[in-house]
Amino acid sequence: MAKSKLTKAKEISFETKQKVLDRQGNRSVSGVYLAPYNIEFHHVIPRSSSGVGYEWNIVALTKEEHRLYHDHCSIPVNGKERYTWLEFDILMKNHLKMRYEGWSEEKCKVRKYAEESDYKVTRKDMWK
Repeated sequence: MAKSKLTKAKEISFETKQKVLDRQGNRSVSGVYLAPYNIEFHHVIPRSSSGVGYEWNIVALTKEEHRLYHDHCSIPVNGKERYTWLEFDILMKNHLKMRYEGWSEEKCKVRKYAEESDYKVTRKDMWK
C-alpha cells in the first residue's frame, strides 16, 4: 500500500539526515561528538503534532540524549553539565532559529488536507 503524502512529509530522508549532520558538524546540539553508532534524529516539532521530516525541523542527538528527552528527564552533557528537559527543548529550537531565518514552529508542521505542492516546499521557498 502506498504511503500518504502526510506520512511521507513526516519521514526523514537519507538526504535530510546528511544535511543535518553537515549543519551540526557531526555533533549533537549540545556539542557532543556523534559517533556513527550513536546518532538519532529528532523531530523538534513532533510527528504527532504534524512535524515535518525536513532539515529545518530535525536535529541530531546522541541516543542517550534522545531517550532522556522523550522520557522528560534531565540530560547530562559529557557527564557534567545537565540540561533540564525544558532547557534542552529551548536549546534545540534556538539551534534551528539561529540557522533558519524566520524559523517558527508553525513552519515545521504539515496540514492534513494541504495541497500536494505544500509537501514539495524547498528550503529556499520555506524561508522567504
